[in-house]
Amino acid sequence: MSKPTCPTKLVAAMALALASLAAPAHDANTSSEELGAVLSIVVPYAHESQLSIATKLLDHPYVDQDKMEVHAEVSPVEFEALKAAGLSPQINEAETARIKHFIESRAQDVKSGNIARALNAKPSSIANGVHSCYRTVEQVYATYEELAAKYPKLARVQTLGKSWMGTKQVVPPVGTAVPDNSSSSFANLLIKYLPPSIVTRFNLSLFPVDPAPIKVIVVGNFEKQDAQAEAPPAMLWTGGIHAREYAPQEVGVKFIEWLLENYETDANARMMVDTNRYHLVIHNPDGRKLAEQDISARQRKNTNYETARCTTTSGGVANTLSSGVDLNRNYPFGWATGGTGGSDGNTCGETYRGTGPASEPETQAVLNYMRGTWNQAACRWEGGALPDGRPKSSTYCNPENRDNNGTGELDWTSGASEDYPGGVFIDLHSNARAVLWPWGVERAENGFNTHTPNNKGMAVIAQRLSYHNRYSSQQLLSYNTEGTTKDAAYGYLGAPAYTVEMGRSFYEDCGVFERETYPENFNGFHYLSRVLHRVYKLPFGPDTVDVKVGAATVESGKTVTVTATIDDNRYRYSNAGQSTIKPPPYPVVYNVTGAKAYINQLPWEPGAQGQDMTLSASDQAKSDYPDATKTASVELKTDGLPAGRHMVYVQGTNADGKPGAVSAAFLDVTEKRSSGGGGALGWFDLGAMAAGLAALVGLRRRRSH
Repeated sequence: MSKPTCPTKLVAAMALALASLAAPAHDANTSSEELGAVLSIVVPYAHESQLSIATKLLDHPYVDQDKMEVHAEVSPVEFEALKAAGLSPQINEAETARIKHFIESRAQDVKSGNIARALNAKPSSIANGVHSCYRTVEQVYATYEELAAKYPKLARVQTLGKSWMGTKQVVPPVGTAVPDNSSSSFANLLIKYLPPSIVTRFNLSLFPVDPAPIKVIVVGNFEKQDAQAEAPPAMLWTGGIHAREYAPQEVGVKFIEWLLENYETDANARMMVDTNRYHLVIHNPDGRKLAEQDISARQRKNTNYETARCTTTSGGVANTLSSGVDLNRNYPFGWATGGTGGSDGNTCGETYRGTGPASEPETQAVLNYMRGTWNQAACRWEGGALPDGRPKSSTYCNPENRDNNGTGELDWTSGASEDYPGGVFIDLHSNARAVLWPWGVERAENGFNTHTPNNKGMAVIAQRLSYHNRYSSQQLLSYNTEGTTKDAAYGYLGAPAYTVEMGRSFYEDCGVFERETYPENFNGFHYLSRVLHRVYKLPFGPDTVDVKVGAATVESGKTVTVTATIDDNRYRYSNAGQSTIKPPPYPVVYNVTGAKAYINQLPWEPGAQGQDMTLSASDQAKSDYPDATKTASVELKTDGLPAGRHMVYVQGTNADGKPGAVSAAFLDVTEKRSSGGGGALGWFDLGAMAAGLAALVGLRRRRSH
């Protein structure tokens, strides 16, 4: 969800931290043009009115409320705008130099052709060592196909539709006497639409011949899930909707890889793939191809050079790289509703919303996949990646969820049931380190109320998720957004929907990505996967982690010790820090009052019977809530279990009577051996019997002689 800014703090690497401390920040009088196209800045604020000015001028600002600072990455134009507004932005020299190196090293590698690699090699995307952790569009799609081929029962790939470039590609028929190749390839389309001064910035040989379509990889235990009466809970991710945000789609791809590669060795991965269905969509492949080479690294929108062509000029040349539609302002629910600053009607604006709702082919492809097909008789969407949880109402019984009684107003007030069948939508972005949820704009037609009917449930999900990824859970990022993916997912389907802003920079080094961005988001999505069955209910209960079985194997019929940590104190509360933005509700921490262990059946499955676990003090408990975190243990009975691998599931309950997240462990059972006092004969008993029979035969032979 970005403009040319983002949150930044000092990179964790010690060398860079020391450099940052040693290098003083420039004052507001420094010429920003001397420091390159991207500046890392800190904006101090003394009071809320200054904070409000700063956040309205910036996109993806990180607000440090303790230090009263706003961190961002901006262009020189934005830097000057902040000064003109009476603020005192300061430039972080060390971080600005790092970003400059990131961009320049990428441009050099692109020019030299060093980004070429075998598709099955280590990903090396847009540069060699500096950017090796980020895959190109082709490499992502190659990974999709490789995973589907390796795990055919657990993964498949679908094409959802064409990108904007794809809709413009025209390949002349074979045998055409004088073929018109002006629209026959990605490179030729760029030559057709962009002026030569812009085209020469790219290595055209590195673009694919055919524009990449919108694709999704779907992961789940298809055979098992398709045999069940209830559709599996779904987690639908979109990644790369803003082209220059490299980390988000890489996080999604790596999480998908982890699920499949650990299916046989990690019990939670097995539980997640067997129980849930994951969908990862690459939303803006055209824009991403430009971002992989653009020397200024600022491509955000799609590549619509016709109805979204930017008409401004610089040095007499049209700045066509500012053309395009912000796909995260192009979704129809709440499109151009009049919220202050929620989107831009200017084609050159970074949040340009398009000529109409869902005007772009990329939006149409993802929206159709998300919702499915409208069934007027049933008044619901069917067959989409996410279930339709809107309450049935004749007033809003139409595919656009608008009032049928003449006003045409959107339904802002009907919420989904707490029993909404499992599903969640997540739009992956860089880089404000925040978890945001609907509504994204203060709309006049909704009484300027940003809270949805399901606000409490969505807030608790975000606060639980933020505990794990350590981000801010604040609903709004200090500025309005309209026509977004998350508002559409919730507005049409009632699904809890989020924008997860990850990382510290658009230009994040691979060391930071591997050390921080991926692990912290892995933890968050791991948690979310374990509450997906009833996502509006289970986050109100305690989390369960570290399920352990006391023996590598256990003989059938014997008991085995199972332990786990049950923790209801895993929330992270935050807000936007501005009185004009309504804060989210505070979470309530409850004491843990119970836990149960289940074998081979999830707690909500028919006939599931859990064994009660004993609670004791936990060394992980916090002093202010000592009984909100407990260690649970049980001598688990294995009577009647056949030899082989089994699943143990543990779920805790709090004093509010709410069960929470489920966590799993493997239980490997061996055949029951005979004790010699009756029952089935073991191998030892059979051997002894054979020896006895042989001795008896020998005795009879000696007597016969």
